[in-house]
Amino acid sequence: MPAHEPRAIIIGCGVAGIALSARLKKDLNYSNFIVYEREAQIGGTWFLNTYPGVGCDVDSHLYSFSFNPNPNWSKRFAEQPEILEYLNSTVDKFGIRPHVRCGIEVVEARWDESGRVWRVQLRDFETGYTFHREAEILVSCVGTISIPKDCDIPKWESFNGAIWHSARWNHEYDLTGRTVAVVGNGCSAAQLVPQVVKHAKKVFQFQRSAQWVTSRVNREFTALEKWCFRYIPLLARWYRFKLWKDTDALHTLYMSDTPALVAQRERATRSAVEYIKQNAPAKYHDVLVPQFPLGCKRRIFDPGYLSCLYKDNIELTSEPIVEFFEGGLRTPNRDIAVDAVVLSTGFKIQQFLSPITVYGRHSTLNEHWQATRGAQAYKGTFVAGFPNFGIIFGPNAFPAHNSVIYTNEVQVEYLIKAMFRPVLAGHFATLEVKEAAEMYDANALQGKLKNMVWSGGCSNWNLDTRGRNTTNYPDNTWKFWWQLYWPRWRDFDIGGDTGRRPWHPLQKVVVAVAVVSLALGGAYHRQRFLR
Repeated sequence: MPAHEPRAIIIGCGVAGIALSARLKKDLNYSNFIVYEREAQIGGTWFLNTYPGVGCDVDSHLYSFSFNPNPNWSKRFAEQPEILEYLNSTVDKFGIRPHVRCGIEVVEARWDESGRVWRVQLRDFETGYTFHREAEILVSCVGTISIPKDCDIPKWESFNGAIWHSARWNHEYDLTGRTVAVVGNGCSAAQLVPQVVKHAKKVFQFQRSAQWVTSRVNREFTALEKWCFRYIPLLARWYRFKLWKDTDALHTLYMSDTPALVAQRERATRSAVEYIKQNAPAKYHDVLVPQFPLGCKRRIFDPGYLSCLYKDNIELTSEPIVEFFEGGLRTPNRDIAVDAVVLSTGFKIQQFLSPITVYGRHSTLNEHWQATRGAQAYKGTFVAGFPNFGIIFGPNAFPAHNSVIYTNEVQVEYLIKAMFRPVLAGHFATLEVKEAAEMYDANALQGKLKNMVWSGGCSNWNLDTRGRNTTNYPDNTWKFWWQLYWPRWRDFDIGGDTGRRPWHPLQKVVVAVAVVSLALGGAYHRQRFLR
């Protein structure tokens, strides 16, 4: 057994950090961990994104923790304030808040081979004070939908008006009576534009590329439904399972393996085209309908965006922006004077753990990924050369068609089985995936991804500069669960090994059956003897 209880540092207190912390407390009764969150409050993307209209496009009962079901969701698709409230209630319910240090940025982490610990450098945002902490286990729960892309439009510094990114909404700026430009037309823009149009004098929306927009009916749950979810045994569980199962069936829309699958997507494409044309003004049909396959870019589930294009005070244009000038934006055709510019241009998805520098045995994490031609991690969780280090919501762990909370929880359970439980029990001191296992796993994933729709010729955030898909998981999410159900110990180098391993659940069943059989057999023979 180790001389002291192993320590853990968790980076980030968004959905992934909350899921891991809650399970450590609930399943292992383990409390010797600290969660460092760089923002002023917990919640991750749901704390940062506060633009008008922000919400989730995954069903509320599925976009929630399996260990903390919420019978009181107000709508089928919850909005930001309600989701943030749910995350805070989860933190309080499972006693996580005392472990969280907000406003603390992780600057870098280094593996100390001699001490078998991670030495982590931190900085207090408020005071600027830097300090170090050590831990035997380090886990990144840093989400990728958190750091906005930098503005890439020339001369933006010369603009005299207000400018901000949708993920850093300027609540002090009054849009009433203003002329506003919205740059971008992805999921965030589709949610905020209908709200901005209600207040602004004029809105110019600049579309960089078309998006597939499909129907989304966001009805409210009735009081009776909420009562049933709360009091009828297993109803909420069954409903959540059905949502997961039905959503997972959408995976085939992203595949191109057979003519039947291609035909299925073509039918869905025709339905999406019909929806766009039925719900948007005819003058925008040619602009709105994409020329790439459905699913190549993240689909937009319509929050009222298409209908708002009928308003007199909005103009959608596909004219490229050449540059800023002092009074607005310049296109090849005209100068457009605006008072404010909202950049809804996405996030630095490809920069995992950015801006943290993580030093393993031989290199930094970014150097390792460059050497392997792209961000990768074994089962989306472990990285070769980085002992006792795990990533949740890492490379190729994004389900394009299902709830990220589901895959986060799968990775949390895998980390607990493979690393936390055996290290805490003293079975071994360090766990490090072998490079060969990591490469084999990554190459198998990339082989499947080549035939998926994300390589269909559109510009999307799934592909890095080399054209390698570093974000998506290529199979059904039940396969993600199965592949991470139990550690394959031969894929790891283990330090301080005692030879003991946690029992596989099937081993426990076999032993239990054997014990019961022996007991029953013993009782039978005793009865015969007494006769």
